[in-house]
Amino acid sequence: MLEFFRRQPACLIGIEAYASAHYWARELVKLGHDVRLMQPSYVKGYGKRDETDKADAEAI
Repeated sequence: MLEFFRRQPACLIGIEAYASAHYWARELVKLGHDVRLMQPSYVKGYGKRDETDKADAEAI
């Protein structure tokens, strides 16, 4: 994942605040990205029927 973001221009990244979110946020900030952690209750509204990463990414 870090290799993917290393190749991307700096951008805003939203992450659901889960167990390892702070770790990933720090790593992405080191690469120059602006990272915002979102409360899980706010992210739930973006969800679709299927609980897959692909469906979640499309919804967000």
